[in-house]
Amino acid sequence: MANRFGRKDKVDTALPLYETRQSPSSPFLGRSSFGDDELESRNNGRIEGLTGKVQSLKHITMAIGHEINSSTNLMESMNDSFSSTHNVVSTTMLKLKNLSQRHGISIWTWLLFFCCVALVFVWVRY
Repeated sequence: MANRFGRKDKVDTALPLYETRQSPSSPFLGRSSFGDDELESRNNGRIEGLTGKVQSLKHITMAIGHEINSSTNLMESMNDSFSSTHNVVSTTMLKLKNLSQRHGISIWTWLLFFCCVALVFVWVRY
């Protein structure tokens, strides 16, 4: 089972719970061409690069948040205006229905009259 999980040591030589085998603490220990100052400057450069990337991601995230807030406000105002428009249209339709029933003229006659008037307006315009 030890081979199955990639362990090279045998079961008899199992390590205690909090002990590990000693391994080199840095991949650069055997290399003498890199000095501590050079490694430190590389690390500082990488840290600055990562800091810049984090700042740009933060800026993008803030911009996305502002866009979401403005879109939410726009959707709420559109919902309110559509609701008021729905109320106006339903009231108008109710009035037209009552008008057509009181005078004995069917709604289809009013619809035909409206279509004729609309066609006259379109014909006059062009």
